[in-house]
Amino acid sequence: MQVPDLADVFAARQVLSRYLSPTPLLRSLVLSERFGCDLWVKYENCSPIRSFKARGGIYRLGTLLETFAGVATASTGNHGQGIALGGKTFDRKSVVYVPEGANPTKVEAIRALGADLRIAGNTLTESNHLARAAAEAENLLYVEDGEDPDVMIGCATIGLELLEQAPNMQDLIVPVGGGNLIAACALVMERAAPTVRITGVQSSAAPAVHDALLARDVSVVASCETFAGGLATSFAGPFTFPFLQSGVEHIALVSDDALIAAAIEMVRATGHLPEGAGAAPYAAIASAPERYAGRKVVLVLSGSNAEPIIWSRLTGTSPA
Repeated sequence: MQVPDLADVFAARQVLSRYLSPTPLLRSLVLSERFGCDLWVKYENCSPIRSFKARGGIYRLGTLLETFAGVATASTGNHGQGIALGGKTFDRKSVVYVPEGANPTKVEAIRALGADLRIAGNTLTESNHLARAAAEAENLLYVEDGEDPDVMIGCATIGLELLEQAPNMQDLIVPVGGGNLIAACALVMERAAPTVRITGVQSSAAPAVHDALLARDVSVVASCETFAGGLATSFAGPFTFPFLQSGVEHIALVSDDALIAAAIEMVRATGHLPEGAGAAPYAAIASAPERYAGRKVVLVLSGSNAEPIIWSRLTGTSPA
């Protein structure tokens, strides 16, 4: 399997710049004062699908060989939207398997982008097995979130943007699900800005990557009971794991209740309502502000397709 390097990321940016504008990086006066640091937010929710997954999806479909009829993947929501957007952008077939019970807003968004949506499997793992079988049967490229080099290379363009927007950044806090985003950031920072400390954040209800890094064993399997689809993984990805081992300084664990509270605090402070994964960096700094005191810190708001439980806590209603 191809091992990405920095030159690949620069090449990906040349492709993606035709379809995506750089997302904003803005300083939050409120949060800087609250946590005693110079705090900035990278608004990846300002993309066509309100998630950083647009980067990987567009680049993956843009590099797809003509020998394939399209791609097949599985997703709880945002990755599927990214792949569907890539298929729409390049007029290529995208088959997206979604497990039963996935966020209905994200599911409908995948459908609206023109993907061949297939709701099947009780878990994301089961949906991935079905997507792999469909790929073999239908001449599609199987794409697994966290295990595809081109998806990761596309996601890594966020790192280049950050280095241009915040060249004196000292800390970068990133949510961790499949591992593509944090591995992509580690790839760029380790080669171009090695003094930047990268902190990953997982839910304590889905701590697989945290546990695997602690054990130095990628085969570790953990429970996965979080509501936050973007953090829902029961194992660390073998492809992304080495990037995390070499480039990530710390993985923080936060509770699901802390994620919900963080989402509500972020909308109050910034005007942007994150989904559970998007709120994870805020939850991490709120749990240990002393770790970041006096430093320039960037939180990645990775997506704003908020889960129903967040809407319910915020307003007492579900989204339309």
